[in-house]
Amino acid sequence: MLNIDLFEKIDNNQILELLKCMGIKTRTYKPNSYILKTGSSVDYLGVILDGSAYIRKSDSANIIEKLNVNDIFGHNIVCLGQKKSPVDIVSEKGCEVLFLPFDKLVTPCEKLCSYHLQLIRNIMKMISKRNTLLEDKVDIIGLKTIREKILALLDIYKTAQGTFTIPYSREQMAKFLCTDRCALSRELSKMQKEGIIRFSKNNFELLKN
Repeated sequence: MLNIDLFEKIDNNQILELLKCMGIKTRTYKPNSYILKTGSSVDYLGVILDGSAYIRKSDSANIIEKLNVNDIFGHNIVCLGQKKSPVDIVSEKGCEVLFLPFDKLVTPCEKLCSYHLQLIRNIMKMISKRNTLLEDKVDIIGLKTIREKILALLDIYKTAQGTFTIPYSREQMAKFLCTDRCALSRELSKMQKEGIIRFSKNNFELLKN
């Protein structure tokens, strides 16, 4: 739990003080169980410590966003002063989540500890990262063809080392791109035959773009 972005530049003793002072709690969820349901009250920020989860509308199978280790959620609800969640958050294969009470987060104690301020800076950085990913998704699903969407998604995760892993199964990838799984699989096979990509499960290499 200590080696996550939330506690960057905060030493272990200071983390323990924060946990005690703010009443930070953790909870473990079984696979395919609800972390948050549409309409539930939200007064905290959540951080994925282990495993993964996904965000979806209750009336849709499409994944709005996937949450992996270090990802934050709930910020877009509490920061806007909303009381109810407009989405479901569901654990994937099981996960552990850390919850930070929002009121205590934004109202430092009278000591005004430097590490509490560092915690706030870390959270702002994490929120910016999530917002950037959502903006990327809006751009991706606005593209015309499945191939364009695939290449745009892979471009987000590509590395200088060549081979890289995306955090989606084939079904999740199809839902993220708002397309049919069979159509996605066909297009991926075509792209591999044409020498554009190489892949095995969710491990990819961009050969040309």
